[in-house]
Amino acid sequence: MKRTSIILVLMLLLTSSAIAQSTKRSGAKRLNIKEIVNGYLKEPEGELVGRVNDAWEKYLKGKPQDEGVKITLDSKNGYFRYDDNSPESNTYVEICYWNRNDGKQLIAWNSVTIEDGKPVFTECTYLDFSLYNPKKRQWEDVDEKAVGMNLSEKETGPSIYGYNSDLKSHFVTYSEEEKTIKMTKEEFEAWWEVRPLVIYELPRVGKDIIVKIYEGKKITPITMKWNGMKFQKQ
Repeated sequence: MKRTSIILVLMLLLTSSAIAQSTKRSGAKRLNIKEIVNGYLKEPEGELVGRVNDAWEKYLKGKPQDEGVKITLDSKNGYFRYDDNSPESNTYVEICYWNRNDGKQLIAWNSVTIEDGKPVFTECTYLDFSLYNPKKRQWEDVDEKAVGMNLSEKETGPSIYGYNSDLKSHFVTYSEEEKTIKMTKEEFEAWWEVRPLVIYELPRVGKDIIVKIYEGKKITPITMKWNGMKFQKQ
């Protein structure tokens, strides 16, 4: 009985070793955070990505950063952060990843600018996701809906608003409800001051994303819980 058990253990060990060697030979290797950052910044486009790339190059070469600039690379937790602080504003970029249950890696880029305590939105401020398939060594596009990060217009604010010259009126349109609200100039300006502004905080520790919704001076946090494949709102 003991001899049979020993033989079975040896067979299991040999099988496990063969699988490990096969996986290594096939190149099915997940990326680490340094490789991911290098990939994102390989061909920098735009002012913000260019600034992040310059700071990253200085970090790799051990050179001092410009005043207010800081690079954080947490290899253990798979997290990167770029900070550019000034008395008037704070711009930061975060990159991190999640190992999905299907073997793929979900990678996120998050860039945020805060001025006078409120988010400021430009073409440089956004949350973007990508999928990396280690088996195929390929990147795949993925949208917010597929990873569970799609929020409602009640949380993010309407998609269309402004002034309609034909109607000679300001307006706010909620496409989810197929609803348009006409406003006077004064009403629109009052709405503009408290309209929802959304920023995200990627996890350095843990796996959940924190969403912060600014409405005037009110800030409402939402936790997006990671379930191994995508996020679910708590």
